[in-house]
Amino acid sequence: MIAVTAFWVCLLAAGYVGGRCYGWYSLRRACDDGRSRGTYRLLAVVGLAAVIGLAFGGLVAATERALASVHPALASGLAAPLAWLPTAAGAIIAVLVAYLGVFPYARERRDLEINATTAVGQLAKYLATIALFVVGALVPFTALVAASDPRPSLIPLLFLVLVLGSYAWLQHSVRLSQTVTEPTPDQRRRLEVAADRADLSAAIVGVIPGRETEIAGLYLDGPFWNRRAYATDYALEVLGDDELAALSARASAADDRRLLERRAVVTAVLFGLFLTLTVWLSFLGAIVALAVAGPLLLRTLQRAEFAADRRAVEAVGADALARAIEAGADTTDDRTRLHERLAAKPSRARRLEQLRER
Repeated sequence: MIAVTAFWVCLLAAGYVGGRCYGWYSLRRACDDGRSRGTYRLLAVVGLAAVIGLAFGGLVAATERALASVHPALASGLAAPLAWLPTAAGAIIAVLVAYLGVFPYARERRDLEINATTAVGQLAKYLATIALFVVGALVPFTALVAASDPRPSLIPLLFLVLVLGSYAWLQHSVRLSQTVTEPTPDQRRRLEVAADRADLSAAIVGVIPGRETEIAGLYLDGPFWNRRAYATDYALEVLGDDELAALSARASAADDRRLLERRAVVTAVLFGLFLTLTVWLSFLGAIVALAVAGPLLLRTLQRAEFAADRRAVEAVGADALARAIEAGADTTDDRTRLHERLAAKPSRARRLEQLRER
């Protein structure tokens, strides 16, 4: 454990120094739009390095042995997914430290008013909820691996559990990962007027502080029979009534096309395919299957996103929707061709290109 601790401390230092160096470099080479060209890639590298280093360093095995020694019930398989929690916590802390290093430069580059405490807190909340979801998804995997002779009849049950788990996460993802406040009377009035113009059936229940990060958006969560809508305060500040109506029409189209349910099914199928083939075939076979099925399924999600854009255009027109999309910050715009093909949502540039062709 001394070696694992030393590795983690060194990774914290390297991540912070790497963040400072990258922030300085990005500030000097900032483009006209002031967008980051690799902050999320840097954080992803630090996070993966932390997970791989801590896991292969023995932290997962040591935690599992410690849990099994606490109570016999934990030795029956429950200890396996829980043993990943310290590793996830260590990776999250490493990512946050790296983000602390790059954040001052990002704030200066984009002229933001957000402070470091708020920014790190928002990122920590999001990463923690993702980690809990992934650890929970490991439960059926460990149950299958622990079985001496896994039965193929368990495959439908595995997929059902994954679909329900993915859908439960998407239903609560906004409230779990964002700070939601009650809208002011003026904000509620504007949102309700926009929702009425777009026939948005989801209830307006909150406002997300997006002003500090310059994000103008309208988000949905909740089950299909009780959708909830959340707008960022930045959207209410920079968008006119027509653009707000366009965002509402886009959200209504996404609801009509059941985009949340589609994402849950695709996530569950990909994860379930990986787990099933790993247990019944091999890890290499699972990787090959994901390399083939992943782009195909993710492409269907992108097509559904474009279809929702087209449905919104029929309601409010292409110009209003294009202005609304242009006003919102999209951190996924700077993509390679491979990243674009493997993304569940098309980039803002591709969406605008599709709208201009109409």
